[in-house]
Amino acid sequence: MAIPLKYNVRSLLVRRVSTAMTAGGIALVVAVFVIVMALVAGLNSAIADTGSPDNLIVLRKGATTETVSGFQLDQFDALKFLPQIRREADGEVDVSPELPVQALMDRIGGGRDNIVVRGVLPIALKVHDKVHIIAGRMFAPSMNEVVVGKGLLGHYKDLSLGSMLHFGRGKWKVVGILSSGGGSYESEVWADIHNVQDDAQRGKYYAAVRLKLAPGADGAALIRRLADDPRINLQGQTEPDYYRDQAVVANQMRALGMIVAVIMAVGAIFGAMNTMYAAVSARTTEIGTLRALGFAPGAVMSSFLLESLVLSLAAGAIGIMLAMPINGLSTTFGNFVSFSTLAFNFRVTFTIVIEALLFAAVMGVVGGWLPARQAMKMPVVDALRSL
Repeated sequence: MAIPLKYNVRSLLVRRVSTAMTAGGIALVVAVFVIVMALVAGLNSAIADTGSPDNLIVLRKGATTETVSGFQLDQFDALKFLPQIRREADGEVDVSPELPVQALMDRIGGGRDNIVVRGVLPIALKVHDKVHIIAGRMFAPSMNEVVVGKGLLGHYKDLSLGSMLHFGRGKWKVVGILSSGGGSYESEVWADIHNVQDDAQRGKYYAAVRLKLAPGADGAALIRRLADDPRINLQGQTEPDYYRDQAVVANQMRALGMIVAVIMAVGAIFGAMNTMYAAVSARTTEIGTLRALGFAPGAVMSSFLLESLVLSLAAGAIGIMLAMPINGLSTTFGNFVSFSTLAFNFRVTFTIVIEALLFAAVMGVVGGWLPARQAMKMPVVDALRSL
């Protein structure tokens, strides 16, 4: 026979101070856990949402990122008419040569960050089909004009439409705002590739090529052709695979966040354990009475475990509510893989909420286990002597 749950709820309400202090510690740990996981989810989303499955990125052999890649124009000329690449109705090939460079930009409120300035041609909007101009227009070729990612707005100076943006050796007029469905391009500034080459003094070469596969094309065969053809001699990779490799920062943040959460959880577990030991000590007579009424030792242990679990779950729910205001909050983060800044939004997902509640439940069960065993093993006669 199980002890009614209302007995445990009444006990928690009677010990308001110790219950509130224990719940506060668990809630704080859960809130930190949710915030860190929401940051990681936002980073992952910004990176993963950037690539398209029918896009390939082409880099110099051995290059791990665009920023360390570079190849000559004759290599680009040799690859851009391969039959596996999609063509528009007017015959234009969906191949986008690109040159991302880094420029220091002033933050609103002080400080400077490295922002990616991506040199592209107008064809880039057809190859990057997730990218759209949501305000203003695309930059005009050979003009010192730029379009800026909406994720940078509100974080950096001189990014509104019509503003004059200073970076590199020149001044650039902001003529458009781009969106990429939450992808990392929203953290970039796009300009004409020839102007970027001149401003950065990078010569006449490209760092990367993005290309759109033709319907039904064999992407693996094209990747092999890019590597084996001596005129091209470049490495290709699907965009999802490329950005999966770039997610190392998010993975490291997740690991770091878990370490911090576990360290904090140890303190919360000891707090819960102390609270439950105090409850067992204060309720010696009640425990003896329950045993005398016929409740088995296992029922007593289960009751105290349940009490600790109820406390931790309630505290976990409070912690989640404390962290919820960050959901959708825009922030920036330094990516030490590309040495540039990524703008993204915190994302509190349903999975994170469930994980947070499970995390709280584990703290409650671990913290209540030893006190519950003590209550279970307490001899009935000794318990009733305090009457």
